[in-house]
Amino acid sequence: MKRIAKARNGDWSALNAYLKDISGDGTEYAPLPHEEAQALGVKSFAGDLDARETLVRTHLRLVVKIAHQYAGFGLPLADMIAEGNLGLFRASELYNPKFGTRFLTYASVWIKQRIHRAITSQSKAVRIPVWRSQRLRKLSRIQDDISSQLGRHANEEDLAERLGISQEELAELQGDRVEVFSLDAPSLDTDGPDLAETLPDDSAVHPAQKMGMEEMQDELLACLADLDDRELQVLSHKFGFQASSQVSLRELGRRLNLSHEWVRRIAELALVKVRRAFSESPRWSHAERKLRYAASAARLKLISPVLPLGKSQG
Repeated sequence: MKRIAKARNGDWSALNAYLKDISGDGTEYAPLPHEEAQALGVKSFAGDLDARETLVRTHLRLVVKIAHQYAGFGLPLADMIAEGNLGLFRASELYNPKFGTRFLTYASVWIKQRIHRAITSQSKAVRIPVWRSQRLRKLSRIQDDISSQLGRHANEEDLAERLGISQEELAELQGDRVEVFSLDAPSLDTDGPDLAETLPDDSAVHPAQKMGMEEMQDELLACLADLDDRELQVLSHKFGFQASSQVSLRELGRRLNLSHEWVRRIAELALVKVRRAFSESPRWSHAERKLRYAASAARLKLISPVLPLGKSQG
């Protein structure tokens, strides 16, 4: 028990004190011979609480031994020991010596069951049923056995045959292996960024898409150069150019002191001019396109304040 009594990383803690206490040289926690454990089991089953307490106390080391077997399953040792102790206490309540089972064997089943359930329910971010978790552990054990026997990794046929299931059922079972990574975990490169810094931002626009949108906006502004001030004003507020809010034609008519129908005709005529300019744009030289863009951008800056924008109307 010296290995159990060693403090983790040399630090003193309640767990280390507990391990040191139960692994001492005294007889209080020393394991009992089978005959004595069976005699205590008879008294405990009859309701003798002192006998039950002795039965539990003398098997606390068994809990620690079993808990160490599950190290690395994602649950702290202290939590596994606590759960195992609950299983031990439950075993002391239900143990009936008349069936001839050793208390050590009977208690081990209850201790392992409690630890299994704790690992399944507490150590994983995605919970799966206990029976499926036990099947996964069996699968891992069989994989290790086949690898050691054959000297190679076990393939799906080997695993399905050993488990006595179809390959479809095996694939479903392997789907329960859910790996959860912390976004704060470091990357494989020790000097590299955290995992969160390497993930793509789904809300961000792809550079190529952003460049295409900017080119389309520049092309649109160049096509607006053929519009007069009223047409540019109507389209500017109807479609929300220059980041202004969209305004309905009815609201535009009210602000411009024009009828809704007249504003609609202005918008239609303006769109015809824009489409015509767009069809002619491939024949523009770079200097001409740049000139048209600059002229439209400057006019939009002057036109926007003319029509104070309220809340969007549709």
